[in-house]
Amino acid sequence: MNPTLRKDGFVKITERVLSARDAAIHEARGIKRDNVLLDRGAPAAARAAPDAEPMVVDSADAEAPTPALSLKDARKLSKDAGDTTRVVPASECRANLRRLFANEAEICALIFGKHPVFASGAAAPNADVFFLETICVTPTRFRPASVMGDQTFENAQNELLTKILQTSFLVRDRNVQAQAFQKKSNYPLLDGVEEAQAIVLQKRWEADRRMAMDLLLSAMMELQVAVNCYIDSSKNPAPMRQGQAPPPGVKQGLEKKEGLFRKHMMGKRVNFAARSVISPDVNIETNEIGVPPVFAKRLTYPEPVTVHNYELMRQLVINGPDTYPGALAVRAEDGSETLLKHLSVEERTALANQLLTPQGQTSKQALGTFGGVGGTLRTPVANKQVLRHLRTGDILVMNRQPTLHKPSMMAHKARVLQGERTIRMHYANCNSYNADFDGDEMNMHFPQSQMARAECYHIANTDNQYLVPTSGNPLRGLIQDHVVAGVWMTCKNTLYTREEYNQLLYGALRPENYGVTGRILTVPPAVQKPVARWTGKQVISTILLNLKPAHAVGLYLHSKAKVAGRFWGAEHKEEETVVIDDGEMLTGVLDKSQIGASAYGLVHAVYEIYGAESAGRLLSILSRLFTMWLQANAFSCRMDDLLLSQQGDAERQALLAEGATIGLDAAMRNVGLDGQNAAEPDTNYNLRRRLEEVLRDDTKLASLDADEMSASNKLTSAVINACIPSGLLRRFPENNMQMMTVSGAKGSAVNVSSISCLLGPQALEGRRVPVMVSGKTLPSFRPFDTAVRAGGFVANRFLTGIAPQEYYFHCMAGREGLIDTAVKTSRSGYLQRCLIKHLEGVSVQADQTVRNSDGFVLQFHYGEDALDVTKSKYLDRFDFTAQNFESYRRRYNPAQLEESVEVEEAPEYMKKALKKPHKYPPVLSVYPPARHFGSMSETFARKVEEYVASNPSNLLAPKKKKGAAEPALATARPKLGVEPFRAMTKVLYHRGLVEPGENVGLLAAQGIGEPSTQMTLNTFHFAGHGAANVTLGIPRLREIVMTASKDIKTPIMRLPVCEGITDAQMRTFCKDGSRLVLSQIVEEATVTERVLPKTPANGYQRQKMYTVRLALYPADEVREEYNTSTEHVLAGLEATFVPLVEREILRELKRLRRDHVRQTQSIGHGETFAAPARDADDAEAPAQRTADDDDDDEESGNVSDTGDDDADAAKRRANASSHVSYDDDAERDDDDAEVNAAFQDERLVDDEAAEEGAEPLETRISDLDERLTSESKFVTGFRFDTQHGAWAEFDLQMDNVTEKMLLINVIERVCRASVVHEIPRIARIMIPPPTPGEKSIALTAEGINLPGMWEFGFGVVDMNRIYSNDIGALLYAYGVEAARAAIVSELKGIFDTYGIGVSMRHLYLIADYQTAFGDFRPFSRGGLADSPSPLLKASFEMTMAFLSGASLFQESDDFTSPSANIVVGRPVPTGTGATTIHMPLAASA
Repeated sequence: MNPTLRKDGFVKITERVLSARDAAIHEARGIKRDNVLLDRGAPAAARAAPDAEPMVVDSADAEAPTPALSLKDARKLSKDAGDTTRVVPASECRANLRRLFANEAEICALIFGKHPVFASGAAAPNADVFFLETICVTPTRFRPASVMGDQTFENAQNELLTKILQTSFLVRDRNVQAQAFQKKSNYPLLDGVEEAQAIVLQKRWEADRRMAMDLLLSAMMELQVAVNCYIDSSKNPAPMRQGQAPPPGVKQGLEKKEGLFRKHMMGKRVNFAARSVISPDVNIETNEIGVPPVFAKRLTYPEPVTVHNYELMRQLVINGPDTYPGALAVRAEDGSETLLKHLSVEERTALANQLLTPQGQTSKQALGTFGGVGGTLRTPVANKQVLRHLRTGDILVMNRQPTLHKPSMMAHKARVLQGERTIRMHYANCNSYNADFDGDEMNMHFPQSQMARAECYHIANTDNQYLVPTSGNPLRGLIQDHVVAGVWMTCKNTLYTREEYNQLLYGALRPENYGVTGRILTVPPAVQKPVARWTGKQVISTILLNLKPAHAVGLYLHSKAKVAGRFWGAEHKEEETVVIDDGEMLTGVLDKSQIGASAYGLVHAVYEIYGAESAGRLLSILSRLFTMWLQANAFSCRMDDLLLSQQGDAERQALLAEGATIGLDAAMRNVGLDGQNAAEPDTNYNLRRRLEEVLRDDTKLASLDADEMSASNKLTSAVINACIPSGLLRRFPENNMQMMTVSGAKGSAVNVSSISCLLGPQALEGRRVPVMVSGKTLPSFRPFDTAVRAGGFVANRFLTGIAPQEYYFHCMAGREGLIDTAVKTSRSGYLQRCLIKHLEGVSVQADQTVRNSDGFVLQFHYGEDALDVTKSKYLDRFDFTAQNFESYRRRYNPAQLEESVEVEEAPEYMKKALKKPHKYPPVLSVYPPARHFGSMSETFARKVEEYVASNPSNLLAPKKKKGAAEPALATARPKLGVEPFRAMTKVLYHRGLVEPGENVGLLAAQGIGEPSTQMTLNTFHFAGHGAANVTLGIPRLREIVMTASKDIKTPIMRLPVCEGITDAQMRTFCKDGSRLVLSQIVEEATVTERVLPKTPANGYQRQKMYTVRLALYPADEVREEYNTSTEHVLAGLEATFVPLVEREILRELKRLRRDHVRQTQSIGHGETFAAPARDADDAEAPAQRTADDDDDDEESGNVSDTGDDDADAAKRRANASSHVSYDDDAERDDDDAEVNAAFQDERLVDDEAAEEGAEPLETRISDLDERLTSESKFVTGFRFDTQHGAWAEFDLQMDNVTEKMLLINVIERVCRASVVHEIPRIARIMIPPPTPGEKSIALTAEGINLPGMWEFGFGVVDMNRIYSNDIGALLYAYGVEAARAAIVSELKGIFDTYGIGVSMRHLYLIADYQTAFGDFRPFSRGGLADSPSPLLKASFEMTMAFLSGASLFQESDDFTSPSANIVVGRPVPTGTGATTIHMPLAASA
């Protein structure tokens, strides 16, 4: 037997002495404990020598039994351990651990040894790693004092270190005092002293010795506390004064956002940067940034001096730091700098004349030599450098926080603007940075190396960031007034004279900005007589003509404009299509879809055909062009743009008058009174009574809200369609408000309708305005008012004003948006940080595989097709490819591919794979696409073949048949052949391959994280069918990505129906599969109590008799509504109702006894009220429970099943008590287990089987009565209405001495929990409303039970297509591939709900990462725990825990992860850092 050990906080370990019985047994058996402190450094053989001095197991103060006891007598002694304890010193703990590690080396090596990843050359674990002998102290430069005004404050770490030093000195001094008692010379002299006095002296000496030892031990504990506080200030047991935070320790200095890793390693303060407010400027290029002179004079670049720039550098040095352009300093070859601000003009001139003169003997390398003799003979490795001012044309990296995705940092060319004080930026970049000009600030960084400048000029420049990696859609474009000007300018009625035409062209093109020489190309006028006139479309055509690169052909484009044809009228309907033929604009207008941030528009087409530089130049040219138009024409909005015509206003009033009763009609339909006259008193009474019932049940209220919202939305749509645009006083395009909204310049139809028509229904989290207990939404409305106005419908408009009640409702909806914005920022930011940390090392390798930083393969081909998101946007636009075939051919020169790649094998293999896909593996897996031309995904190849076969736009030339005649009419431009078209699609696929080194992990993380900021936090999205809901937005993303939850909040199953199943069969299936509880079929429950007389049968004891009567709804209505017969009801009463009644009665009686005892004990004492109780029916607060109530813990929940609990309420309850709380779902699971056990032996009776030869109902009732009375503790009688099945009665009997109990509450709770029929863990099955365009029918089940549905739904549900949003359930039921597909489907569904476009390649990568190890891995610190990079884990979260774990398990970092390289200041080995140039060195002689 070993002594009991206890850890006292983080300070000491105490040992309790053995009991008298254990000590006697040890003594009888001769067992003694060695003194482990004596084997320090001794070998094992010496430690086992018999002459080693043993140490008794118990301490010297232990109450040891007499040694004469035998083993038999020793076992009769007391087992109670003694109260004496001793502190085990740290040296003894270490000695014990050393012995443990020596004796159990193998198991200790498995527990504390190196992880298998780092196991090569691993040393055996040592017990000394758990003990600290020396403290590492950072140098004083890292512990500076804080200066505030005239006061200086000591660094917090110095305070902790001082405490350690002082305590160490205290331990030293007290150790000297304690050692003094070990010397014999200090023992009191007893010679010649009386015996009594000698005893007194001995006791005093012993007391002093004990005091010295206690003081020494106390000092050692203080030292332990001081070291603990230095390492981790949260381990300080002493509270601080006035609630102050303790001084931060080492752990606090490492962790969190302000810690060493995140603040000083992952993110650093840098020089050569500036920050200021941004302001707009339409006169600069879209790829430029306007720099104020104050920044240009402070930011410098080290320009090497060569013979080519000597004159310029000389002049800059002479100008000095105060004259722009100038220089701040000159840097010599050895790195020394000469500041120019302290030099005169003559001195600067002399220095400038020596810029090309080698430093020679004055350099640091020449110091200590005689006239240069003995120095190095090598030439200087670098020229002198002039730290010149920032100049126009330099490249700058601009950044706006939050940096959510790659375009948040782009490289702009600098343009120094004299007289400016702020950073000037073009409007086209606002969308990239998510910036506006209401006070936003941006950061400016000046790259300091040629390599960084080269990357900025050619890779990170704004023109190359035109497409966002999230979806491949354009991100830059013209906005607001420029869009309006584009529509007006390209209208059919816009004509210009020769002077206006030439002025617009020269002002827009600015050929001198681009180094263009020669004449500007123009086009002939569209109108020759009576005077020459050019249309606005011709201005655009002329710009495209001058923008076209050399040796290129004109652009061909067929694109749909945002302005629909109906706005132009039937005669000009063709204006809705933008047609550009050979660079000439024929029809359409330039709205947001063409020049804004929209896909497949004019700018996007130029980017695809002519390149990024031409697209950026086009944006700048169009910006200047439309600015000139606005300066000449102006644009504004006035009141008559908002007014309705008399006819439109009258129609609006008529529709609102007709819709006055839609709320009443919807309520009547919802409560089952459809078709009845609401004016009749009986109907009105029934309506009010049923509405009150609906109000008390949130599920029914949700169904009513859905019906009311649907009716309100229909009325709103009808009013808007009637008034806009036909009911407006001024029509498009003369209506400037319509011009803004229709063209996409600013605003939407919702803004216009709110101003001119009505605001419509106000929704809060998809529901109507909440109803108070009184049945009112506001005090000004009647209780249970069915008018839509009382539910939040605003029939007025901003133009004429809204009522106070409507204004209140509108403010409620607006406040919800503000709260969402405030809350979602932190959640989406943390979500993206988790994604970034996990995926930062995922990149494409040279073999086209996607691997993590440790080399683990995640995908064999990125996104399943090896295509880059931004390179493949136009890949499946086959009409565009056929029309622009010549432009593609001249740009990419396909003939050169034959020299570098193999061109025949992959196409031949593709033909076989398309014909027999089940026989041949995918082409990409056989022929790597980077080395084999024509190797592409079968999906794309199939699309190409389908297009060739259908030729929908007749752009391809049909194959010539033998003997076929030539066409009678030859076209000016011959059609493209099929084979050249196929070849071009292969070329474009090859050009779209993702580049090796591309950090696709970061792109995927940004692609998921950045759009999440656009989501709202509406957890429940009502799908228009009752209270059917699913979790959406950030909460659902957190379930899938961050937590990989196995218990999701709103589980849903999609059940596709087999062919041939009728609507009636589906309704019956839904009724049978939905959970039916007894409260749904019980109309009223009554309890009658009476006292029975004393009789011999009850032992002459008075007893209470309770008669419970359950009034059931009519049997025919129950069958029609729930497809449940009387047999099912009886089975449910026996299986669930009676057992639950007994359990609840016992629980209630126990609670009443407990309350009685507490009330008795509290007499005469005050009572403290803490947090409110959780529920009226719940058990007492766990904090008030006594020790004898522990066995009732599992019965402390509420039986009622009220659905999912609110997360905030659950958190409040958890904080209010220290007891573990369980929500309703856990209780439901417990109840389900009992119900399943009850039904396991006695299955529900089928109706047909009951009718065929089953025993009569009376006999069944009699048998049931006998079983209940014999098996139940309280039931003494059971009766049932055998004629109509309208009621059931139970007689419950219990002793009269029991506490007074309100049984009706118990019965109501039990009715809500008693199950008549169900599929376990499935609440209900519904038929969802039909989806437009969806042919197949699928049922929706709330809850997850795949095995149960396999059994129950056989023959009705198509088991091959069953689906669930519970990824964990699919993982365990169908495997990892099904889970991966479900992750992709769920993520896509979330983003599609909010209209956010995210490339499927990002979703594939997320899913592959989460399922790479065969399970469902979360993007959290738990999912990162198996990463082989300790620095990566330490830079994420729990820095101290990860570092201590890495130290304990001897982990090492090979610096393959980006975070590890950033921490130590090394370049990241991805992107442009993925390649390394190796230069062969010539062998020296």
